[in-house]
Amino acid sequence: MKDVFGLGVDIVDVKMMARLIKGKAGKSFISKTFTAQEIAYSKGNAQKFAAIFAAKEAAFKAFQTGWIDGQSVEVVHRKNGAPTLFLYGKMKKKIKKGKALVSLSYTEGCAIAAVVLSR
Repeated sequence: MKDVFGLGVDIVDVKMMARLIKGKAGKSFISKTFTAQEIAYSKGNAQKFAAIFAAKEAAFKAFQTGWIDGQSVEVVHRKNGAPTLFLYGKMKKKIKKGKALVSLSYTEGCAIAAVVLSR
């Protein structure tokens, strides 16, 4: 990694995420916050949604932008389960030719993500 220019970390309570996705506004929250591929991967699992949400928050923190749009950051899992971060729109323009690395972990109670941005 040449030059690190951003680092973001976020932690999400899994029970809170479960309430969000199962509540009255759950469908709206999911469709505005997660991409179709993230929704398919999560299959309604609050731990997976929480980890992906944490990754999005960590990315926005790494870029120091604050929340822009849930669709502008996407977490895609490779066949081996490793997460990869894809950026769209304003977020893609910000990274230019750099890299965004992501790491996710979760337990029954919480999910955490770290994002490192490098050139």
